[in-house]
Amino acid sequence: MAKPLVEVNITSWRKNRVPAGSEYGRVLVMPGTGYNCDRPLLYWAAQALAENGWRVDRMNVRNASDDLSVVTPVINGAIDGWVERVRTEDASGRLMLIGKSLTTLTYPHVARAHQLPFALLTPVINPADFDPTDQIIPVEEDGGDVAYPGPAPLICAGTADPFYDRAKANKLTSHVHEYPDANHSIEVPGHWRRSLDYLKEVTASVAQYAATL
Repeated sequence: MAKPLVEVNITSWRKNRVPAGSEYGRVLVMPGTGYNCDRPLLYWAAQALAENGWRVDRMNVRNASDDLSVVTPVINGAIDGWVERVRTEDASGRLMLIGKSLTTLTYPHVARAHQLPFALLTPVINPADFDPTDQIIPVEEDGGDVAYPGPAPLICAGTADPFYDRAKANKLTSHVHEYPDANHSIEVPGHWRRSLDYLKEVTASVAQYAATL
């Protein structure tokens, strides 16, 4: 039996605090592989923005293949549809995206097609070992650095994350926040206090980034 196609849907968060039309902005929160929008980094980032007057929409991705070159275009299309729909509701409103791991791979498309601010949580800058096509956010091509249009993204990542690269991250943006010894979930195994401290720092960084928009 063939694998089911990638399924992506976007819904309004039930914990939104402001009614439609009176928000500070709209934010789309997007998951990682096995890391949905109720996991800590995304849940608390959404809570922080909701408290600051943003309306939150959340993406769910099902049946994602290990071949990320198949998955990313589907997610890109869903983002395009979200931007178009939100722009018809408020053409001048603030828009922002928050992505974790898998969905950070949409950053090049978002930058070129929409020029939107993007919080990249544990971005895939080095290829994932399970992905046969080695999808990454390109930072260097043909000996030169890649320049993306639009606002510089925010990057939050742990130094023990195999998909992270400090030198490449700093070529991509000046908004880089690193967490020593933290893994791909920005957690330090065996150190819950440090992990919770990092969670608070990531949440504050996302809130601060959003407040500058």
